[in-house]
Amino acid sequence: MIYLNTFLYYTIFSSVIVIYGIGLNRSVEIGVSIFYKPVFYLKALFTIISSSVLSWLFTNYILLPLKLVELFPLVSLLIFICISTFIEALVRLTCGFSVSEFIISFLIILLSVFESTSILFSIIICASSFISILFLIPFCVSFKRRITANGKQLDEKYYAFFFIFLAILILLVTVFDVNWLKPGVLK
Repeated sequence: MIYLNTFLYYTIFSSVIVIYGIGLNRSVEIGVSIFYKPVFYLKALFTIISSSVLSWLFTNYILLPLKLVELFPLVSLLIFICISTFIEALVRLTCGFSVSEFIISFLIILLSVFESTSILFSIIICASSFISILFLIPFCVSFKRRITANGKQLDEKYYAFFFIFLAILILLVTVFDVNWLKPGVLK
């Protein structure tokens, strides 16, 4: 049950884009051709989960006993770069196009390593954070299509409307009381 609560918390109520701001600048560009390729999502999910697991293992079994936990972002970055480069090369060789993404994936890895207590929690936080991004994509694409429906080009007013739209989403998400998801915090 606690795994389901964690999954719901990081997917809906603590959405990484809306609450943490991870990938907020990239969410404006959603609808570009790379976001319609399923290989992009598979590569990103596999990279995020594998990097997060390796970073968590390295942090807890090497950095924590040596009392060097402050170095976990650097270690996570190095692990992420190695895995992402390898998988990107595989995708480029097999599919013939590039599907690289850095900042969203890396910040999700940092979030999952920092807020998890076990490997399973790290995987759940990674997957739910990635799914929360996937939940926002249809809203962003439909908003972009609605704005450009009459043939207008995207200009500065679009970005202002888009951030107002995200502010409304933040208000809708934060209206609900989420104390029932984290009962251990109040004890």
